[in-house]
Amino acid sequence: MSIRLEYIVCNKKGDELNRFDIKAEAEAYDSVICAAEDISLLLEPLQKKLSLNEDQIYSISEHLAFQSDAVKLALKQIKKVKLATSADPKSPLPQTEEVKKSTTKKSAKKK
Repeated sequence: MSIRLEYIVCNKKGDELNRFDIKAEAEAYDSVICAAEDISLLLEPLQKKLSLNEDQIYSISEHLAFQSDAVKLALKQIKKVKLATSADPKSPLPQTEEVKKSTTKKSAKKK
């Protein structure tokens, strides 16, 4: 008789996604799945806008998570200055903490 140890990676719903014999591989896969779940939360606003269902959102999220190196490379091209250009509250661009702090310091100096 032999004993076999398997590592099973499941999603938040408890659905089995994959099985591994090596713990490090299971943990690496699990980290990608966790990232995919986080990315899906970021994509939820697109769900109604693009008429996507939950499975489609998750498939896109999972694809982006597995392509993390390419995604990181693409995102590195974004300059922080471009994100922080608008202090206008009506602007669709989010203000970073740096912009909020610098705006507060400038208004405090004027007083």
